Amino acid sequence: MRLSWFLTPTLVIVSAWASMFAGACKKEESRPPAAAPAPAGGVLHAVGPESSPVPPTLDKGWCSGHGVPESVCTRCDASLIPKFKAANDWCGEHALPETQCTICNPDVKAKWEALRPKEPGTTVPQPASPEEAPPKEGAGPGRGADAGTRDGGAPAPLGADARALFTGNDPACNVDRNQVRFLDRTILEKAGIKVEPVERRRVSATLECPGELDFDQTRLARVTPRVQGVIREARADLGQTVHAGEVLAILESPTLAEAKSRYIEARERYLLATADHERAEAVFRGTQHILASCEQTDSTQEMRERFASVKIGDAKSRLLKAHSQRELARAAFEREERLRQQELSSDRAFETARSNLDAAEAEFQAVHEEIAFSAERELLAADKALTIARSAMHVAERQLHILGLTEEAVALLDDDTDASLLRYEVRSPLDGHVVQRQAVVGESVSEEGALYTVADLSHLWLILDVHERDLVVLRPGLPVHFSPDALRGRRFAGEIEWISSQVDDRTRTVQARVPLANESGFLRANMFGTARIVLHEDDEVVTVPKDAVQTDGCCQLVFVQESDDTFRPRKVALGAAAGAYWEVRGGVDPGEPIVTAGSFLLKTEILKSSIGAGCCEVEPGR
Repeated sequence: MRLSWFLTPTLVIVSAWASMFAGACKKEESRPPAAAPAPAGGVLHAVGPESSPVPPTLDKGWCSGHGVPESVCTRCDASLIPKFKAANDWCGEHALPETQCTICNPDVKAKWEALRPKEPGTTVPQPASPEEAPPKEGAGPGRGADAGTRDGGAPAPLGADARALFTGNDPACNVDRNQVRFLDRTILEKAGIKVEPVERRRVSATLECPGELDFDQTRLARVTPRVQGVIREARADLGQTVHAGEVLAILESPTLAEAKSRYIEARERYLLATADHERAEAVFRGTQHILASCEQTDSTQEMRERFASVKIGDAKSRLLKAHSQRELARAAFEREERLRQQELSSDRAFETARSNLDAAEAEFQAVHEEIAFSAERELLAADKALTIARSAMHVAERQLHILGLTEEAVALLDDDTDASLLRYEVRSPLDGHVVQRQAVVGESVSEEGALYTVADLSHLWLILDVHERDLVVLRPGLPVHFSPDALRGRRFAGEIEWISSQVDDRTRTVQARVPLANESGFLRANMFGTARIVLHEDDEVVTVPKDAVQTDGCCQLVFVQESDDTFRPRKVALGAAAGAYWEVRGGVDPGEPIVTAGSFLLKTEILKSSIGAGCCEVEPGR
């Protein structure tokens, strides 16, 4: 049926409607198909395009609205009517040529359809009679032909309390390219069609939906042990108020004892490495000081007295010995040098003294370099050992923190006995109430099972189930009033803070979350109730009367008056329902004249296949 809207036909409501709405026309209950009357001057053997007195051509295009070529469409071109009447090809009951009247001659429907041009790559479905017309795609509860329809299959106008059948309009639908034109303005009055301008009104509107309370997940904790063990004490009970850090249960855990032992061992190694590093650093500093002093002219006795308190081990004695030998060799050389100058010593004695001095100098330099290198090497080794010990201790400490021990508990491990090494305390991570307890004394537990559930009951979450069609009016920040079924007469207020990004595949609803204060303590998780979302509260919005809105199964329509006798359907985006009015979010502007009474009559004219045969039926080529 939508393919008939791709062009822009102008539908003409013939003057026979006047007698219909005045009560002069009586609809026959049943009428067998009748042959068309014979035209003047001959006998009409077959009814259809081949027997039309006006040869149908496609030079003007195809009238998709009426299912015949534009060249023979009397409803688009009224000047053709005299030609058909002159040829005695006219159905006065239905106000169209007998060769196009599918009510009197159902067989011509297929003949006209055969002339319809088909677009490349598309398939044009064969039209069905009104009673055989299949339901629209998506028909079902709340949608398609069964939703918002009157008996007989004709879509009914939205009622005062009805919700929109569809939340959006089909962009591929060309229903708004149709046009309805009356031949006589008096027909509008007899048909009861009234026109009023679109107005801004102050409205208050709410959306009602079911809701269920749940714990605030940001204020909820399921307390599980981080190690395997056996419960020795269960201090907290159901309903008890607890504080953050309070002990809920005590376990005995060999796993924790092993972790504590590893930490104690690692810490002792770190302390030893620290002491070794301090000693190596002191030796290095002392060695550097002595080595620097050896370069001066101080005597060995003076150096021995000055560095008596410096503890650098064997290196100090070796260095002082080499220094002393160097000083003796220097003194002997200087004496031989003076004797030689006085010619009291031989050259051989002088050369021997100089050789001894060179050997003592070399020995001293070797001892000096070896001591400096050894001191530096010992300091580097101590640095490395200290780094490794510190890292091992931190790893063992982190393991204890992972298992739940605090800094204070780790610091007190020196005083732990064998019994206390097994002790594991399960603590509450937040202030709240114990809402679930699974802890039983003597039971073996693992890291997978929660012993307690602690919840802050001062705030709860209200989870709303909103139909997906109402998403168009939903947004964060909207006020919500919740009335629990178990607390009649009480209401709790909040605002929508989150709307789900997915639709439930079974219920076709979308969840929205509302945080609610529970200072009174009356609210409980899993309570059911009714929520009213305040869409408008005395807000000024663009509105149209509900009787002005029609649906063709895929779009929401109003009929805009273009001239005194011409009307065009216009797609509109609806918002909230407020009493007898719809909020309009787009499609029409304030001040535009629209049909507020009788719009259903206009819709039946552009959707002929939605109603049964009668005096209003005009269905050529369909």
